[in-house]
Amino acid sequence: MIEREAPVRIYNEVLGAKGTRGKLVRVAAEGFYEITLEFSGKTHTTLLPISTTVIVAADPEEQVATLEVER
Repeated sequence: MIEREAPVRIYNEVLGAKGTRGKLVRVAAEGFYEITLEFSGKTHTTLLPISTTVIVAADPEEQVATLEVER
């Protein structure tokens, strides 16, 4: 699960975002992600529709060793 204030990568055709780094502020009940993005050295708050936006955690999941079980 991606937590609030987590760094994310954003993919959105309308915005032209292809892996743009941002920070997830919240998921609004109205169907938007509230995300902060940096443009031209300044931080901007954006509301991106959930239906046309993909967010991916910027940091990969921690690898957990698998256990082999004899059957």
